[in-house]
Amino acid sequence: MPRATSKTCIPLTLLMALCGPSNTAKSDDSRQPSTQSAPDSMALLPAAAPKPGPKYHLFRYNEDFSYLDGEPGSYAPDFFDPIKRIHLNDHWTLRLGGEVRLRMESETNRNFGARDPTNDTFLLYREMLHADLQYRRLFRVFVEGADARVADRDLPQVPGMENTFDLHQLFADVKLLGEDGPLALRVGRQEMAYGRERLIAKLDWSNDTRRFDGVKLMYSTPRFDVDAFWVKPVFFSNEPFSNPWHTHINENMHRKIDHWREEQNFYGVYTTYKGFDRHTLEMYFFGLNDRGIFVNANNRFGDLNVYTLGSRFSGSTGNFDYDVEGAGQWGKWVGDDVQAWMFAADGGYTFKNVPMTPRVGAGFDYATGDDTPRDNTHGTFNQLYPLGHAHLGLIDLVARANVIAPNLNTSFKPHKNVVVKLSWFHFWLDSNLDALYNAGGNVLRRNVSGSSGKDVGDELDLTINWQVDTHSSFLLGWSHFWPNNFIESSGPSRDADYIYLQYTFKF
Repeated sequence: MPRATSKTCIPLTLLMALCGPSNTAKSDDSRQPSTQSAPDSMALLPAAAPKPGPKYHLFRYNEDFSYLDGEPGSYAPDFFDPIKRIHLNDHWTLRLGGEVRLRMESETNRNFGARDPTNDTFLLYREMLHADLQYRRLFRVFVEGADARVADRDLPQVPGMENTFDLHQLFADVKLLGEDGPLALRVGRQEMAYGRERLIAKLDWSNDTRRFDGVKLMYSTPRFDVDAFWVKPVFFSNEPFSNPWHTHINENMHRKIDHWREEQNFYGVYTTYKGFDRHTLEMYFFGLNDRGIFVNANNRFGDLNVYTLGSRFSGSTGNFDYDVEGAGQWGKWVGDDVQAWMFAADGGYTFKNVPMTPRVGAGFDYATGDDTPRDNTHGTFNQLYPLGHAHLGLIDLVARANVIAPNLNTSFKPHKNVVVKLSWFHFWLDSNLDALYNAGGNVLRRNVSGSSGKDVGDELDLTINWQVDTHSSFLLGWSHFWPNNFIESSGPSRDADYIYLQYTFKF
């Protein structure tokens, strides 16, 4: 991978964003109750309903600014209101928006000292602009462009760091049964995510987020949501194709800019039942077929056909919240039978009537590894297209494959717009004969004899998230990884550190 030599200055739009308008209304990502109590004299008065205002979503195409059609005074005004509900005529509306994000990262011993230089401090920034053109509620076209860049990077780039001036999304939605009908069809380049994003994620942490080209049929009622899709993942021009598994060995797999991979098909059905009070039940089936040539855990080369069936149950009761998910996999990889599964659980208790509303929680993640190499059975779980960053340590050294990972975590709010979170993880391998995979699904460390054991190490993550106003937010994070027996006896074993500071402006 060529070294990035760009020393580009901070974009002009970022400077405008830093000096841009302020709005004290909270964004969609910070909608948590305030810990401040009302005076006793106001206890019997009904709380005034907040006026509608801007709410920015993870998926920008889901944003709704129809409240701007109301009378002035019926909503909280915002500087960007004039571009959020442009009436072209009686039937057509146009919405414009975007994002500027800047992140400084400093990593030390990300490969436990096996790579030189061991330290690298660099800058990531991206600019995104989108337009949403709608014909009543029957038809819409959503288009989004992105410019993602890296500066001062000394180590080789990793996938998703840089993708300059590219078409990020372009799709059309059609309501097939009328404006109020439950059925819609989406065709084109699109972001996708489901559930807790353990298996399918937008991967927003990446400088250039994940996209798919294809079609999706969406059925939605107050009780049920059902999505059926067939897509091909889109890969970037300056990264080699990387299946969630092992070695890329065919130079012809390197794809053009913003182009899908012809040999790969990803399809599935995702169902959500919302009929329970404060609870959700999800069930899904995914199929991944690839005609490429890859090496599996049994050191065989060839096509991959893997199928995933799983479910997730989540909700809250009183001050308790919980989330449980499990999935099994079967199929064929070359001549090997795929037999793998994963399980994840997370829960916590929030002290809602205590200052700073602290929450204490615990979680557990398990994904199978391959116990016996060259036995015609492939047992390593395929994590598909995940957001491992949110579940298995922010330093991104561990994937949802061949892993056992309990964690303890706590969070609190020293201010209504500030969230502090501390998490501790311990990692073991499920099989000492299989590898340790990083968040991208690539082999990070392996001992083919199994003599290094299973104890990988411990990680501590600290994040401070400050939602300054509707548009601006800061994120400060620090992670430290202490290697244990598996790392120490299989190669270099220096402690790893990861520090970052991120600013985001959305409009």
